[in-house]
Amino acid sequence: MARPSAELRLAQLLVIIPWIVDREGATIAEVAERFSLPPSDVLGDLSLVQCCEIPPYGPDHTLGIVVVDDEVLVEPGAMLARPLRLGPQEGFGLLTAGRAALAAVGDESGALSNALAKLEVALGDRSSVQIELDRPELLEVVEHAVENRRRVKIDYYTAYRDELTTREIDPYSVANHDGDWFVQAWCHRAEAVRTFRVDRIEAAQEMGVEFDGPPPDLVPPRFGPGDDGESVTLKLPQTGRWIVETYPTTTVESTPDGGWLVTLDVAGDVFLERLLLRAGPDAEVISPDNRASMGAEAARRVLALYG
Repeated sequence: MARPSAELRLAQLLVIIPWIVDREGATIAEVAERFSLPPSDVLGDLSLVQCCEIPPYGPDHTLGIVVVDDEVLVEPGAMLARPLRLGPQEGFGLLTAGRAALAAVGDESGALSNALAKLEVALGDRSSVQIELDRPELLEVVEHAVENRRRVKIDYYTAYRDELTTREIDPYSVANHDGDWFVQAWCHRAEAVRTFRVDRIEAAQEMGVEFDGPPPDLVPPRFGPGDDGESVTLKLPQTGRWIVETYPTTTVESTPDGGWLVTLDVAGDVFLERLLLRAGPDAEVISPDNRASMGAEAARRVLALYG
């Protein structure tokens, strides 16, 4: 089983740790069973947690989580059991993040908005902050098509393949992910559901054709190579760990020399070439065979540009 990304592991820990504290401790096996995780992953991540310290730092300011053999213990008076007290800097950071989330979802009367209003009162004069997310030029066209269920003809640039294509799409929904706007739609060119970055749409025009709403079994949008991805296995040096932590992987194995054998989905040669160039000369494509020389060829083309 592939090792999850650092982002996903952190999100898991933010759920696992309160569960352990609430139970006043648990075994590694119990945590693994409750959250459907490999025991080795649970042990590794919780072993790191016990080393974390809280400002002003020091041995008396840890989280209070201790791993002993196969037991996860919660020390008496653990920092996690104390009420959360935010300083002005932490409170302002939380307010800013909340405002950004609110700008993305547009819910001005929900629970998040009410919580931010209370936080603003607590912060006083420091709470004067407004967040405006960058809106791509054609976002309003796409949003109007989603609201009115109108088919749209778009010219779309696919960065993974460095390709500009013309497509007809039935847009189902628009969402903001990590600051970028995406539209999930039925693509008539691919004859499947696809997710498009709105800022990569170079032209958009409603076609006057109405479509039915999204299917009831529609899965949430997938941000990444998507269904067009090709499975590639890479042999990476030890310094290539950032690839394991950054991109979704299918399998991850350590090698005797401290490196990594990684399988992941990539969409297009352009993306793979850039990934190999960033990984360095010791990165290799193990499979498929027709990609084995891609990194070296890309490096030669780059060097040729410099004479």
